[in-house]
Amino acid sequence: MKIHGLLAAAAFSAAAFAGSASAAEGPFTQDQLTKGTSEYNTHCRTCHAAKGKGALGPALMGDTFKGRFGGQSVTDVSTWIHANMPQTAPGSLTDDQLYPIVSYILSLNGYTPGQTPLTADSGKSVTIEK
Repeated sequence: MKIHGLLAAAAFSAAAFAGSASAAEGPFTQDQLTKGTSEYNTHCRTCHAAKGKGALGPALMGDTFKGRFGGQSVTDVSTWIHANMPQTAPGSLTDDQLYPIVSYILSLNGYTPGQTPLTADSGKSVTIEK
């Protein structure tokens, strides 16, 4: 009987954990995050420093990022980045570069990967926390 009770408790705990994991699913995939790290280092790191800490350009994490983009959708952020960055070639990032870079920036601000790729449409439903 003890084994059945332990198995039932383990099954219940696993189900509860699985439910909370899906509730906290992030707005981008692990593949986008991996590619975004590389794209960020190629296109953004020179001005925004390693891990978005800020240098010539502002920090892309923490209070600075939230103060600038808090309350806006991820699509609004992506649109702004595309129109204005990189500063030496605004509008030059393709969607295949932009959404991974935005995924990386979101990860710097506590967002985690999920199962759904970040796109202009999916980013409309995600709001940057203030």
